[in-house]
Amino acid sequence: MSFKKLNFFNLALALLGIVVAGEAWCIWERASAARSAEQKLVRVRAQIQAVADAAPAPSRETAAMIEADLKRAQRALATMQSELRGRGPGAARLAATKPPAMRTDAFFDLATFVSKSRALAQKQGVLIGPGAANFGFSLYANEGPETSLIEPVFRQRLVANYIVDALLAARPRALLAVQRERPLRADERKARNDALAAAAADPTATPPAPLESSTTLSPDYFDLDARLSTQAPGLVEVSGFRLIFTGQTAALRALLNQLASFELPIIVRSVEVEPASGEDMAGSPSDETALTPQPAVPAVSIVLSAPVAKAAKPVATIAPLVAKSISKFTVTLEYVELAPVTAVVAATP
Repeated sequence: MSFKKLNFFNLALALLGIVVAGEAWCIWERASAARSAEQKLVRVRAQIQAVADAAPAPSRETAAMIEADLKRAQRALATMQSELRGRGPGAARLAATKPPAMRTDAFFDLATFVSKSRALAQKQGVLIGPGAANFGFSLYANEGPETSLIEPVFRQRLVANYIVDALLAARPRALLAVQRERPLRADERKARNDALAAAAADPTATPPAPLESSTTLSPDYFDLDARLSTQAPGLVEVSGFRLIFTGQTAALRALLNQLASFELPIIVRSVEVEPASGEDMAGSPSDETALTPQPAVPAVSIVLSAPVAKAAKPVATIAPLVAKSISKFTVTLEYVELAPVTAVVAATP
């Protein structure tokens, strides 16, 4: 009996030792895990402190100053956006005028523009060459633009109206051509902008293939050199125009001065000057007929009893030291349209 009790006691002691050893192992494992976690926490705290030392969190005063600077920058951006959209009646008219809804309305709008421009050219004594008979819109001499092009063609007409009026007010010798960039449909414009954005994001990428040359489609069109353009998809949209005319340098100077008033955001991209050829001068009005109306010729009457007046002696004319030279000018312009401020802020990373 005592032997059985001794065995039970030994077994109990053995089990108790196993339990104690297991608890000791668990305590040691938990202590090791705690030490590892504590070391990791120390490293993380050191990293956070290093970041805080490099870029300390702003105080309330600093945060208020940053917010005030941001508001001033936004106001300055809005002011620049407003100024770069032009000023004066031309800009107001461009912003307020709504495009026609139907092709018929667009046709009559273009026809009215052509008719008024011809009347102004006649009043100013400016010869209109065959290439400028419709002032850049000969495609629509008989019908309006297709529905998808009504809005872009209408905006081109508004800008063309301004630059043609400015040129005629400068009184050149003759207007030979008015050209514009080919207007794009919405899907064509999106595809072009996506290609330009992709090319800008990856300088090593192959540049997007150019669209079909516009000059092959109509004499109204020309291709604006991409190196001269300020096109920035999503931020800046541009539309190119070209004026070809003959006259003296004073006409070019008056045109550039008018454009420099920035009534509309039009940028002069290039000016090419060459002597006017015989073909350019053919049919051009003389200075007298261009600038002053000719008096009516009185009716011829014969009075037999009146003495015949002697012919006046011709007055000798003195040739000027420097003859008035007539040049041919090619002026390339770019009309700039800026995206709204909200769109610019949203597009800024």
